[in-house]
Amino acid sequence: MADFWKRFSRNRQAVLGLLILCCVIFLAAIANIIYPGDPFLYSKFPLSPPGENGFLLGSDSIGRDVASGIAHGAKTSLLIGLIATLAAVFIGVIFGAFAGYYGGVVDDILMRVTEVFQTIPSFIFAILLVAIMKPSIESVVIAITVVSWPAVAR
Repeated sequence: MADFWKRFSRNRQAVLGLLILCCVIFLAAIANIIYPGDPFLYSKFPLSPPGENGFLLGSDSIGRDVASGIAHGAKTSLLIGLIATLAAVFIGVIFGAFAGYYGGVVDDILMRVTEVFQTIPSFIFAILLVAIMKPSIESVVIAITVVSWPAVAR
């Protein structure tokens, strides 16, 4: 592990990426504390420049606080990614474990199902799933999960 950190710390781009990731996670963790209100509330100050009218990064064309939107958006994005990843790993491990344990015909069937999912372009399939379902965070999580589990199962 010490060797990994030594090699990692020599790669400036990797360190910068980790630093940015830590900043985004920290911002998402304290989003409700630093911006307790609704990030979608309109104000009477549209297109405020950064630092004016109480907006750290300004406001958009309908008066929403840009900094608040970024903080709450980071929280939502990280939550979607975490839940979708956990669900995809769970489904993939179940498929892979059944295929490995039972082998033979069961393995062949489960791996062919996995290959069917892998032949469909992931991005297009995810967009199709979200379009079919009611637009919501749950549908995005389901779509990401459905296109991600085959790689884990293989």
